[in-house]
Amino acid sequence: MIARLRTGTLSTQDYYRQLLRLVYRLLFLFVAEDCDLLLRPDADAQTRERYERFYSLSRLRLLAEKRVGTRHADLYHGLRLVMEKLGSDAGCPELALPALGSFLFSREASPDLEACDIANAYLLDAVRALAFINDRHGRRLVDYKNLRSEELGSVYEALLELLPDVHIEALQFELKTVSGSERKSTGSYYTPESLVQCLLDSALEPVMAEALKQLDAAQAILRLKVCDPACGSGHFLIAAAHRLAKHLASVRTGDDEPAPEAVRTALRDVIGHCIYGVDINPMAVELCKVSLWMEALEPGKPLSFLDHRIQCGNSLIGATPALLKDGIPDDAFKPIEGDDRTVCSEYRKHNKQEREGQQRLFAHAPEPWARLGNLATGLLQLEEISDDSIAGVRRKQERWEQLVRSQGYIYSRLWADAWCAAFVWKKVRDRSHPYSITEELFRKIERNPFHVVNTWHEQEIRRLAEQYQFFHWHLAFPDVFRVPVSDEEPENEQAGWDGGFDVVLGNPPWERVKLQEQEWFAGKRSDITDAPNATERHYLIESLKHEDPHLFYAWINAKRTAEGRSHYVRDSEYFPLCGRGDVNTYALFTELNLTITSVYGSVGCVVPTGIATDNTTRYFFDHILNGESIVSLFDFSNDEGLFPTVRGHQHFCLLTLSHDRKRRSAIPEFAFFLTNPNMLTEPGVCLD
Repeated sequence: MIARLRTGTLSTQDYYRQLLRLVYRLLFLFVAEDCDLLLRPDADAQTRERYERFYSLSRLRLLAEKRVGTRHADLYHGLRLVMEKLGSDAGCPELALPALGSFLFSREASPDLEACDIANAYLLDAVRALAFINDRHGRRLVDYKNLRSEELGSVYEALLELLPDVHIEALQFELKTVSGSERKSTGSYYTPESLVQCLLDSALEPVMAEALKQLDAAQAILRLKVCDPACGSGHFLIAAAHRLAKHLASVRTGDDEPAPEAVRTALRDVIGHCIYGVDINPMAVELCKVSLWMEALEPGKPLSFLDHRIQCGNSLIGATPALLKDGIPDDAFKPIEGDDRTVCSEYRKHNKQEREGQQRLFAHAPEPWARLGNLATGLLQLEEISDDSIAGVRRKQERWEQLVRSQGYIYSRLWADAWCAAFVWKKVRDRSHPYSITEELFRKIERNPFHVVNTWHEQEIRRLAEQYQFFHWHLAFPDVFRVPVSDEEPENEQAGWDGGFDVVLGNPPWERVKLQEQEWFAGKRSDITDAPNATERHYLIESLKHEDPHLFYAWINAKRTAEGRSHYVRDSEYFPLCGRGDVNTYALFTELNLTITSVYGSVGCVVPTGIATDNTTRYFFDHILNGESIVSLFDFSNDEGLFPTVRGHQHFCLLTLSHDRKRRSAIPEFAFFLTNPNMLTEPGVCLD
């Protein structure tokens, strides 16, 4: 591992991710043990005692409280054995351990750590850090039995505050807190539970009420689809899953207050059928899965397969069937950082001519999404596989891998990726950057994907797709979105698809799309971050060209990537209402939420009140007012510190929208200058 870090074949960030997965495992085990959900229920008392006395995290916690530890690594050997057995297909009956499966406990999760040891002293240090807190009351045990999703959300936010720093020669690894942390750069803020519950009341409960009216209410609940397109650690998704599970358990048992065992079984079913999430941060996606697994764990059962439901990607950059049908717009060739303006102008001219020629000479090709064949059907069949056994989980995983490796899926994604790549393709006269994708090549890919397979065009499309994390909703979730064929009119004319999520929830990032110099250089060059003005900062950045070329060109590449994202959201027509002016991600997510919601669905989100008051969002707000989509808008001032890391005078709102005509007929509710959710219950606060 040291050799790989030294040569750069293992990056600092990848090493950090492997360490985080080890921490995720420990968190999972603490919760599972404290809730008495880890060991097989059919194990005898002697076997359970063997695990608890010699291998459990509870034992390590007791040792950490009393001992400093030695240089030996026997404690970690025991812990590693537990993790290996949990990740195997057989479990370990001798220790009452079930086979949990999942990527989290697999060797692939931390391949560079497999041959490593941790001395007892260091392992007990880590256990102390995770198992105890020090406050004004002294040192106390962390109550993992009652750990809630909001606590795990705060863990996620804290991790985003830290940047890894490896000193290879000194064999040291440390985490630094810097002003331009990933949390800041991604605009991620933990949402207080009180606000989450308010949005569940306004957005989820009305949809749930309709499901409960169906003849088979239990199946109607399990058919609901709830999504958070910027899910983070899964706080909103877990809260929604608990609401759904409570209703489902009540329907199944006939009790208004069903037993905890019935709710837990219902919770596992809901998480396996109803919950969807996307995040741009791969470690957030993994933590979200861990959070859901901890909530849905049942003794003796493996961890549910969630790879097809919780996915990694940039929710804001992708293609829709309607955009693909219209082809590459001429505005795709506006220059960004590093582009040659003359070359861009030439491509724009060629693209316009090719678009006109395509319309005259070629009929539309058969719908490429028809190539997806039975992908949606395959997903439905996948859902029919029970994951109550490790064999069922493995079958689900194999089936999903077969589906995403199918030619229909691969080539449909290649075509959609090519459309997005046209916006960010480097447009210069250089052999290393061959000619860009214009309308003619795009239509050739549509008619015959093999036109670019195994060529430099395919390589560059895939490289850009990975760099920008293109995410196409209709391809990622074909069980949620159906693309009409032939002359069918889509339910969502703007996107060109039928279906959508029943409920979209979340607190999306609140950040400008434009790259901020001070944030990017934080932790890299303090003199640039602390420069007194922009002129001095630009001078220092230019000096890097000679002083530190590696950092300079990393900055140039980051700047180009940010400009590419901005170019896309402004000029792709993906965001016709909010993709203008000084674009902020919260506005883009709010528009996206409506786009991916079904014709009977609801949206509930926490966003700055600027969604209703800013000049750049006025077109969107006019749209939801005139279209009567708005259900309620409750404005809050952060004076009481609901968001501790956000400035006090920041205004934000709980915004609820709905496509459902029954809900739209009601008069929208408004409230302003609130400071806490309890004020919503006071008479006269809400205005019609």
